[in-house]
Amino acid sequence: MKRTALKRKTPLKAHKKLNPVSPKQAALNEEWNEITNEKAKELGYLCQWCHKPGQRDNKDHIFPPNGYLDGHHTRKPRSSHNEKKYCYVAHRLCHFFIDTHNIDVTVYPDEEAWVNRDKEVSNE
Repeated sequence: MKRTALKRKTPLKAHKKLNPVSPKQAALNEEWNEITNEKAKELGYLCQWCHKPGQRDNKDHIFPPNGYLDGHHTRKPRSSHNEKKYCYVAHRLCHFFIDTHNIDVTVYPDEEAWVNRDKEVSNE
């Protein structure tokens, strides 16, 4: 029979973090963060998806306007394409929408692409 924490005679062991970040991945993340900061500054801290203002200071503020701006990789695999030309700056919610719908941001910011996509969907 299992014992509750109160009846246990030995203390619980401390557990490691579930998914620790390797030093190599931490360096790649830091590099991508710097690239995103530069690109956001160039764009005047505007989301490229919804064209509303954002910021790169407070990660907890996610709702546009003035939501946190994330960097979206336009090329896969992400780790080998850490360059400013492959960075697409979007609010965290816009970035979530782009990722969940597998949207190719190199095509869909164009209004004609959205119109043609809607016609294709209605024809099916």
